[in-house]
Amino acid sequence: MEHTEQGNIISNTGILDLTGKKPEDLEGISLIENVGLIFAPESLSGALMKIPQRNVGMTVSLPTTSGKIKVLTGQLTLSGDVFANQAGSPEDILVLAGQAIITSSIEKIGFSEVIVAGQLIAPKSQEGMIASAITRLAGQIAYYNSAAPRLFMGDHTFSKDFFDLIDGKMAMVIVGSYEIAADVDVETIKQKISEIVLVGELTVPKALVPVCQFLATTQLGSIQARDEQAAV
Repeated sequence: MEHTEQGNIISNTGILDLTGKKPEDLEGISLIENVGLIFAPESLSGALMKIPQRNVGMTVSLPTTSGKIKVLTGQLTLSGDVFANQAGSPEDILVLAGQAIITSSIEKIGFSEVIVAGQLIAPKSQEGMIASAITRLAGQIAYYNSAAPRLFMGDHTFSKDFFDLIDGKMAMVIVGSYEIAADVDVETIKQKISEIVLVGELTVPKALVPVCQFLATTQLGSIQARDEQAAV
């Protein structure tokens, strides 16, 4: 938080968590800027609206609860057991912010509310359970069909040597900015990939665009052809 003669400025932060704050705690704030996501209880709505804001991506209003608010942020890989809230209270609220990948079945919902702000990636078999669990969604949900997909998060390139190491077919969940190298051909993709779930960008040789688009069962982002002439 920066301090100026006009008051305090909150700026340049990915997430601003105002849970546990009271309206009087915001009185000295003169500006909120360059913030990706704001979490604020409903009781702060009036006070928050009075503060000038600039370049704020999203504000998530959290309901009042007698339980606890559990906030998980960032790029998350989670078991379905996280929804059970085994050590908590039924009045608790779960907030998932960012990109969360659920890797196993959800057997029980132990929260009064589940709020998703961002992107949630989960097994297609759990679609009904997830739809009933989520009370607020500010973002997107993507489903994968495979029982055991490979998860890729970051910024990397897949080469022909990589695909040659795969026995059978692989389902790929890609989160981030990835490339497929120029030495990979259409037959390799057809033989080695059963499904692509894309959250981000996938850059491929022009010849691979159609087959990758076909295999992309969920696409929250873009599949684009690489400019091979520029790469030379």
